[in-house]
Amino acid sequence: MITFFIWIIIVVNILPKKIYKEGGSDIMRHYIAMGFQNTVDFELEWDPDILHSLIDSYQIHESEICCDVQIRSERDIIIALLGYMRSGTGGERFTSSDSIVRSFADRFSYEITLGGTPVRAAESMGRLGYRCCLHACSFNRYFRDLVSPTVDWITSVPDEGDAFHPHVIFQFPKGAHIKGNDIDFTVPRSNRAIFDYDLPSKRLMINEDFRAMIKDAKVFLAAGYNVIEDKEVLKRRLNTTIQIMEELSPECITFYEDGGHEDISIGLLTIQTLAPHLDMLSLNEDELQGYVQHPVDITSAEEVAAAVKEMYEQAKVPLLICHSAYWALAYGVQPRNVQEALEGGIWMASTRFRIGSRFTEQDYEDTKAIPARHSSIGFCRRLTSLLGEERLLCLPGLDLNHVGRPVTIGLGDAFIGGFLPGLLSEEEKKYIRTDRSAGKYQ
Repeated sequence: MITFFIWIIIVVNILPKKIYKEGGSDIMRHYIAMGFQNTVDFELEWDPDILHSLIDSYQIHESEICCDVQIRSERDIIIALLGYMRSGTGGERFTSSDSIVRSFADRFSYEITLGGTPVRAAESMGRLGYRCCLHACSFNRYFRDLVSPTVDWITSVPDEGDAFHPHVIFQFPKGAHIKGNDIDFTVPRSNRAIFDYDLPSKRLMINEDFRAMIKDAKVFLAAGYNVIEDKEVLKRRLNTTIQIMEELSPECITFYEDGGHEDISIGLLTIQTLAPHLDMLSLNEDELQGYVQHPVDITSAEEVAAAVKEMYEQAKVPLLICHSAYWALAYGVQPRNVQEALEGGIWMASTRFRIGSRFTEQDYEDTKAIPARHSSIGFCRRLTSLLGEERLLCLPGLDLNHVGRPVTIGLGDAFIGGFLPGLLSEEEKKYIRTDRSAGKYQ
């Protein structure tokens, strides 16, 4: 009998605990629901002197630079980072241990923030007063302390306290000159690279009580599968996601944000499994290039048209959303139905780009007055002529060349945070607006 009770205690402490929080809200209906990944991010401060000293101390040479190097050491991080910087592209790479990313981060000053597409999207829409419901895959003191007051959340794992697994994010500016040993190049475009070893995200445990919280959802965002490396684990999580989707209202819009996969085969498995249950698939220009498996000049209407058509055939979803700094588009069935959402996504991402995460509603309103990028206007016209008005809605990005110190972290997530409320009716948006006069945002 004693052995039996000892076994019960062990099982209770090993199994994920179902933790539920309503965020102090008296709103019972959650019209915007999002899952499933959340992270703690170390946003590194740009310091070219430290980067140059690391290039020299590790004796890194031009011939070694490669985005796809396996990350088994701090030296590998720098080699991959230089690859992203040289091409001006962004991406996420997994490392062999948590200690590698922490060691690299400790060389720089950094800010600790919350990440993951659902969390950053929730924070962005919260800045405009929209409340949402969130499923988290990890739970620690930073999530508890920093999560937006406009978020009602649930998680299926016990509190890790300080034992979290950081995502280290290195953002780099356009025009930075990188020189060391035989390395000599200028960064063509502002972007960011992410390095992490995140066990909770690899497991992505899903609390099935989430479905009871979101039964009234009008919009459901699924995201965060890109860190899962085990295909069997992925299949189980996708199956649970589909079960949740099947219990949603037939009117609920289901939306998947890709997030970028280190292994494209896992990305395709995710899309193909979810596709029959999706209304929309969204991805950025880097992720688009990953799936078509060749570089795409995102300022060339001809190259983008070919890539979008190829991706749409692969995805087999009603509507494909693709967003970049230069343009945002919807391709497929009735794309003009999402014009308000597409505009909101552009305005939100642009606001974060120029202000950062602590923007105000007035900052967002001010962004609307910024003119479109002139070259992007012509691009959208040409792309529309190639793909047709019935199948394509393409809107130009804003002219943000005047921004001196742009923020490149979380722009895709901010785009989603601006896009999703645009899918709701005015009555539904009014319902989830919160009173922010208490001044909880700093």
